[in-house]
Amino acid sequence: MSDKMDIDSGDPLTTLITLREEIEPTDDADLIGAFYKLEDLYERKLWFQLSELLENDVYKNEHSEGIRLRLFENFIMSFGDKLNQLKLVQFLLLSIEQCTPEDSLEHLKMLRQKVTDHGLKESKKVVEEDINDNEVIQALIFVEVETARVKLEMGNIDEATAMMDECQKKIDKLTSSVDNRVNASYYGTNAKVMQINGDYSSYYYSSLLFLACIENIDELGDKEDIVRKICISGLLGDRIYNFGEIITHEIFKYLKDEWLKKLVIALNSGDLEVFEQIVSSGEIQKIPELSSHIEFLKQKVCIMALIEIVFNKPTNNKTVRYSEILKSIPALKDANDVEMMVMKCLSLGLIKGHINEVSSEVEINWIQPHTMTMEQIGHMQNKMTFWSDRVKELGSYMSKAGKGLWV
Repeated sequence: MSDKMDIDSGDPLTTLITLREEIEPTDDADLIGAFYKLEDLYERKLWFQLSELLENDVYKNEHSEGIRLRLFENFIMSFGDKLNQLKLVQFLLLSIEQCTPEDSLEHLKMLRQKVTDHGLKESKKVVEEDINDNEVIQALIFVEVETARVKLEMGNIDEATAMMDECQKKIDKLTSSVDNRVNASYYGTNAKVMQINGDYSSYYYSSLLFLACIENIDELGDKEDIVRKICISGLLGDRIYNFGEIITHEIFKYLKDEWLKKLVIALNSGDLEVFEQIVSSGEIQKIPELSSHIEFLKQKVCIMALIEIVFNKPTNNKTVRYSEILKSIPALKDANDVEMMVMKCLSLGLIKGHINEVSSEVEINWIQPHTMTMEQIGHMQNKMTFWSDRVKELGSYMSKAGKGLWV
C-alpha cells in the first residue's frame, strides 16, 4: 500500500525508485541498471537520451512488462511534452498490451487529449483542426488508428471502419512523408478490417504494406500467424496472381506448414504437378477455407501456368499455340477451354493481346510486371544472355556487310 501511495505522490524520481525496488536482482540486473541511468538522465534533463534508453533498454526488456503502465503514467507523462509525440504514443501502446480493451480505450482517450493540448500550445491555436505541428498531427492520427484497432477487438466494426476512413483522409492531407510507425499502424489495422470483411485481396495487399513498414521482422510478434494468414489470403484473393513479394520476403521463412509453403510456390510458378500432389495428399483439408475453394485454386494455378509459358517465351516471339497450352495444362480439354482461360487472363489485366481462332494461337504483346523469385530471375538472365548474343551476331553481320558498301 505504501508503494502505491509513493507512486501516486507525483514525484517521478520516487516512481523510478519504487518500481526499481520491485525488480528482483536475480531476474534482470540490466533492467535495474537502466533504472539508475533513467534517474541520472532525468535529473540532467537529457530528454532525447532518456527516451532512447526507455525504448531500447526498458521497453524491449520482457521483465519490464508488469511495471510499464505505471512507469508511463507516473514517470514518462511528467515530461511527455519534451518527447517526440509519436514516441510518446509508442510508449503507451507498449504499456497497455496487457490491459483490457475497455482500459486501453480509456488510456488512448487520455493520451489523445494530452497530445491535443500540447499541439494547441505549440501551434498557438485554440481549435484542434488548426494545429499545424506535423509531428502532433501524425501522433493524433496514430492514436485514432490504434483506437480503431481496439474497437475492432471489441466488435465495433462499423465504428472502427468509419474511424479508419477518417484517418485515411487525414493521412492524404499530410504534406510531408508519413512516419513508418503511423503507416504500420494504419496498414495493420486496415488489414484486420479487410479480414473481417472477407476481402482476401485487400487483406493481402494491406498486410504486405504493413510488413514494408517494419524495420526488424524479428521483433514482430506472431510472425508465424501473420505469414500464414497472408499466404491463405493470397491464395484465395481473386486479384492475386503473383506471390513473389511474400515468397521473397524474410517473413516467409517463418511459415511452419511446409505443404502450404509448397502450395504458394506452386501457384506462383504454375506448377500443376506439385499442386495436384498437395491436393491429393489431403493436407489442404487442414485449412477449411482452402479445401472449400479447390476448384478456384485449380483455375488459378492453370492461369499461372499460362503466364509462365508466356513469360518464358523469347521476347521476339510471344505467340503461343493452342496445342502448346493444352500439352502444358492437362486440365484444359479443348480449344474452348483455352479460349475461356485466355479471356479470363485478358479481363484480369494479366496479359494483353488477342486470340487468333483461325490459326489456333494466342498472340501476346504485354504481360503484367510482377515480383520475380530467384528461379524466375534465372530465366530472365538466360533471356538477356540470349538477347545479348543476338545483338552481337547482328552487329557482326552489319560490320561484315557494311565493308562492301564502303568499298
